[in-house]
Amino acid sequence: MSLLSNMISIVKVGYNARHLQVIVQNSKLCINVLSVLYKLGYIRGFIIKDQKNITILLKYINNKPAVRNIAVISTPGRRTYLKHKKLEKFLTKKDSGFLILSTSKGILTDEESNMFKIGGEALLKIN
Repeated sequence: MSLLSNMISIVKVGYNARHLQVIVQNSKLCINVLSVLYKLGYIRGFIIKDQKNITILLKYINNKPAVRNIAVISTPGRRTYLKHKKLEKFLTKKDSGFLILSTSKGILTDEESNMFKIGGEALLKIN
């Protein structure tokens, strides 16, 4: 299991168990994804404890998790890439959440990559 998949499963379990914080393994990809989630307001923050661990501060709104559903799209065995045109089709769907992509410009949301008119590897889908 990749570190990103592991982080997402730990966050899901943390939300289901109503934890205020969870601890995951440290990696550059996880830090970049957490930065995007923090910027969008889906987590309260994250703290890099040491070289091995990150503490994620989970966010709740009216005692409900800020993240309703989070799913890993690309796995090490099956990479999923989206071109710019496919992202435009995804953006037109209502209430479909958003994607986090790994692009040549870094880790971006689907709207940001649409602004730059670039595609990339679809990492996560968040509702």
